Amino acid sequence: MSKKTNIVQGRERNLFKTKAMKKLSGALATLLVISMLTPILAFAASFDWSFSRSGDIRGTVTLDTYNQEEVEVYIFGPNGLITTTKATYDPNRNTENGYGYVIDFSFANTDVPSSVYLGVYDGGEFFKTSTRNRPAAGGGGGGGWGPIGGIGNDIVGSDSRANADRLAALLRDNANATLEFSGDYVLLPASALQEGNTLKLVNEVGSYTLPLKQINYTSLANQLDLELNDLWIRVQIKEVNEQTQSAIEAAAAKLGSKVLATGVDFYVGAENYAADDQVAINNFGNTYASRTINVEGSVNNSKATGVVFSNNKLSFVPSTFAASGDNTVATLKRNTNSIYTVIESDISFNDVNTHWGRQYIDLLANKLIVDGYEDGSFGPERNVTRAEFAALITRSLGLDTSVTSSTYFTDVTSGSWYAGVVNAAAQAGLVDGYEDGTFRPNAQINREELAAMVVRASAYAGNEISVSASEQTNLLARYADSTEIVWGHKEVAAAIKAGIIDGMTDTTVVPRADATRAQSAAMLKRFLDNAKFIN
Repeated sequence: MSKKTNIVQGRERNLFKTKAMKKLSGALATLLVISMLTPILAFAASFDWSFSRSGDIRGTVTLDTYNQEEVEVYIFGPNGLITTTKATYDPNRNTENGYGYVIDFSFANTDVPSSVYLGVYDGGEFFKTSTRNRPAAGGGGGGGWGPIGGIGNDIVGSDSRANADRLAALLRDNANATLEFSGDYVLLPASALQEGNTLKLVNEVGSYTLPLKQINYTSLANQLDLELNDLWIRVQIKEVNEQTQSAIEAAAAKLGSKVLATGVDFYVGAENYAADDQVAINNFGNTYASRTINVEGSVNNSKATGVVFSNNKLSFVPSTFAASGDNTVATLKRNTNSIYTVIESDISFNDVNTHWGRQYIDLLANKLIVDGYEDGSFGPERNVTRAEFAALITRSLGLDTSVTSSTYFTDVTSGSWYAGVVNAAAQAGLVDGYEDGTFRPNAQINREELAAMVVRASAYAGNEISVSASEQTNLLARYADSTEIVWGHKEVAAAIKAGIIDGMTDTTVVPRADATRAQSAAMLKRFLDNAKFIN
């Protein structure tokens, strides 16, 4: 049996002349009048298949049988048989019982109907799948999501490994290449991945856009004691099990939130396929890898957010939402891999109802970026310390704040609550210390410092705000008190240009005034908008 049996279109072919079809004629006549919405699954057969928007049908059927040298797979539409393909017993792919068929099949035809089901005949019995609807273009309607009908559909084999030559050609020919795969994971030859910049991997659970240039293939091959041509990159997009999902829901309940989607474990690792030895790839520096999760129904963008689940806690992940028919696709961006999902919150505070910053505060609270006090207040006019804003900016970027092994400042000790966030901010180049080597975490942060940190965060997120010398002069000239800026002239000008910071009046920017919690929330929300980290 070939790895991928091509199914030839041919309604005009007289398929009923085959010996097998003669035997099946009576059975098929009966089956075709059975409602296609009723699954008939025999214990001796199992199917794993997908029906994409482009009309491609592909998958695997495992059939426990031993009485035939050959079986046939049939594809049916509402009006009857569409086409068929043969599959021959492969002794190297026995079932667990020591005999049987593991059959790969694929069918490409954009003219297939809106719903189909599959049948398999083993010479004695006929096994049938339940009906699947073809996903509508753009993901609409009752078709669900399914893999996007894109390029690269014939590259991945039945063993989940991609063909190196075909994958390399795909990457060379397409700047934004997409590769579909069935199952929870795909294995990609590292030698081929060096041909591209990004590769979007898609299965029925979601998608992952792999930043190929951020992977050091040579280093990974050395770690696994392999030649580069023997190195494989495993990408997994897999829904979590019930136990993990229950833990996610418990973590959301503590926040007063509800979970909108099943958690998805996104994993990337280098692999020695022969020895089943792996090295996890957990960090892409300041490159944000996009992944998508499917959410049933519509969502309220101001209340929903993508989150990462780690240590039984949920944290904000930069995320945007787009309608897909009656459903929603959430795009989550982060530079590390873990378990992700989508939640919805409805948080409000008792002291911001009439405050100018309410829209910013409520939105960022629902995104798990800002929080309030035990008495239900937010304190919008309270000042913000340098450590507190470091926590806010690292949350906004979705950074891993477990950076406690390096001491960047003499007054940030490992036992302090802010050690992780300050060190993470320092590692990302978001904060500076003073000449004496201190950070002064409990000092109040002023508007000049606030603007500088937000502008640096924007650059870290890949949205650097460039300001020429003449632009800087013109932007600052609007404000009579811009002469009070001590060191952050370029940063304040950039923040003004991007609309991140407003003047306190038409002619004052008040750079040395202590920043308030409401002002911090406003600047962060504008930064997140500009970086396309929320919508």
